[in-house]
Amino acid sequence: MKDLHCPSCGTPFVRVTHRSGMLEQWLTRFNLFPFRCQLCTNQFRAFYPTAKNATQSFDRRQYRRLPTSFPAVCAVDEPRTSAVVTDISMGGCTLKTEAPFARGTFLHLNLQPPDEDMPIRVETAVVCSVRSSSMGIKFLEYHPPDKPRLSHYILSLLISQTSAPKA
Repeated sequence: MKDLHCPSCGTPFVRVTHRSGMLEQWLTRFNLFPFRCQLCTNQFRAFYPTAKNATQSFDRRQYRRLPTSFPAVCAVDEPRTSAVVTDISMGGCTLKTEAPFARGTFLHLNLQPPDEDMPIRVETAVVCSVRSSSMGIKFLEYHPPDKPRLSHYILSLLISQTSAPKA
């Protein structure tokens, strides 16, 4: 979104989110749309006349998934399972693994993005979708010092995507 910044952290990486409820439907008539910061996860409403064209009814995610590839370890209890993160956002990721967990399974994740010495720990996550060799994960609870580290990694992905030349 051009010229729109998160009121909490000031980043321009915000996304129009899915409107839910009668109040939000009513407010959009006056160009007041719900937005979600892609870094600090702040949700806010803002007047934005061109947002009607930016809403995507087919994509209900509040965070944009960004392609990436790095190792991860996931576990329900023991034993731990190795996986590869194929896309990520502040709200979740897709894990490529040989033996996906069942939908609705709660698990712990250790994400190891490039250039990070220590893994980023997601204390609680849930499996939202399962495919033959991958699963969609929603993050529910972060280890407190690791949320800003994940945000920093997401920022680097967003910057690299916006500065990449268009083909």
